[in-house]
Amino acid sequence: MKRTTIKKSFDCIDFKQSSQDKIATEIKNLSHSEQIKYFKQNIDESDLKIWWNSLNN
Repeated sequence: MKRTTIKKSFDCIDFKQSSQDKIATEIKNLSHSEQIKYFKQNIDESDLKIWWNSLNN
């Protein structure tokens, strides 16, 4: 029986880790209130805004 090799073009775990590292670097020196502002601003500028607003309704 032959083994099938699957070529991955997107690594979800790697993407998640690099995203978390980027955010951690950006908020490292922010106060708690500045971190909240950072996340709210990024949500407002993303496609997640519709989803986020649906949670608050």
